[in-house]
Amino acid sequence: MLKNRGRKGRQSLIVSLVLMLVILSGCGAEASSTSGEGEGGMPEVIRIGMMPSEEGEMNRSQEQLAADITEATGIPAEIFVAEDYNMVIEALRAGKIEIGMIGPFGYIIATERANAKLLVRSESDQPSNTVILVQKDSPYQTVQDLKGKDFLFADPASTSGNLYPRATLMKELDLTNEELDSFFGSVAFSGGHDKSLLALANGNADAIGTSSLMVPMMAESGLVSEDDYRVIAESEPIVGGAPLLYRQDLPEELVTQLRELMVDYHEKNPSFLESMGASRFVEGSDSDFDPIRDVAEALDMSPEELLSK
Repeated sequence: MLKNRGRKGRQSLIVSLVLMLVILSGCGAEASSTSGEGEGGMPEVIRIGMMPSEEGEMNRSQEQLAADITEATGIPAEIFVAEDYNMVIEALRAGKIEIGMIGPFGYIIATERANAKLLVRSESDQPSNTVILVQKDSPYQTVQDLKGKDFLFADPASTSGNLYPRATLMKELDLTNEELDSFFGSVAFSGGHDKSLLALANGNADAIGTSSLMVPMMAESGLVSEDDYRVIAESEPIVGGAPLLYRQDLPEELVTQLRELMVDYHEKNPSFLESMGASRFVEGSDSDFDPIRDVAEALDMSPEELLSK
């Protein structure tokens, strides 16, 4: 079900936030009886926050990640599937998960809101950007043709599914971020790139903003065909890579074990990196995400405001 977060969707946002709190509370209640802290402040369970996926290979590679973390640390690891990036951030903040995989813009929000720390970030030999897509046989040839139409972003905290598409549309249409939503007939969030692609293919949106890597990845899984879509606009390359974050109170010994595992992970579980369009993990630094901060600043909106769109 698509989650409308435009001006007409304030009520649904409140419902969504309440649902998030209920789920996190439930997660905490369950975790309190099975995790907590062991010797030296080590967690008894390492919970890894991930976004849901329609692709079976990605789900299998996530489960393999949990198994590999268990092997490397000696601590049982499990996947916590979040509804959206905001839930990953809130779960880190509330101490309900130990690790979270999120986008570059989500990293900026998580460091500010949850005091999360960078474990590693992905790096790719194939640069990615944002593309504005329509159906292949759509009459729309430019973003100007989308006036009054239904537009779909992926997630409020997504770099390639919200931040960069907004910046691209603002530039192409010569509009402010405040004016952008009223240009379209409706603006909504699907909850993920894969969901956006499926919605467009099924005629549930007129156009979407998504990562340029998503169509070939989804096509390889057989869920969509590359011939289903056409690009009508695209952004500059996105820098920074997808970060893997950790809860700031984890013992340094555990952080070191996890970082050592991940920087060599392209040899151990290449399918996990391939499923996210990456080639390897590197240690990275906070300054790697400064270009993302610059784009967010150009939108003239705080992360909190962007999340509440």
